[in-house]
Amino acid sequence: MKRELAALSLLFVISACAPAEPAPSSSAAASSAAPQAGSTAPADKVAAGACNMAARVVEQQDVKFTSNSPIAMRARKAADPGVRDAGERLAVAAKESGDMFIRNDPNADTAPVDAHMAEAQRGLLTACTALFGPQPWPFAPSPATTS
Repeated sequence: MKRELAALSLLFVISACAPAEPAPSSSAAASSAAPQAGSTAPADKVAAGACNMAARVVEQQDVKFTSNSPIAMRARKAADPGVRDAGERLAVAAKESGDMFIRNDPNADTAPVDAHMAEAQRGLLTACTALFGPQPWPFAPSPATTS
């Protein structure tokens, strides 16, 4: 059962690494997705979602491929080329991590793969900062409060 789940996860990661459809032209995307004046809604909602997810996994220091694959898939669909390229790099890192998980070698050193994942996450956050400015972003969800 564990191997079947791992194989399905790897297929999910591999599909994330498939070439993304081209993004709409910047003029078409800007005219259709422009936020209202005074709004905190980002123009590129796909990139905003990927950036919020990436910020969360970086904060949690989560380098598991199961957490990063959905972020990579979303970032690859962003209109912004910097976020899209960083999403591609994250997808490659997630695939490497998934491949290592499938091999299930207890003696394997995961440090290089984990470092590559962390580097790809930081690259995505850098692209997000270039697009939206420094954190906290006005569209980011509020942290959950605990009592």
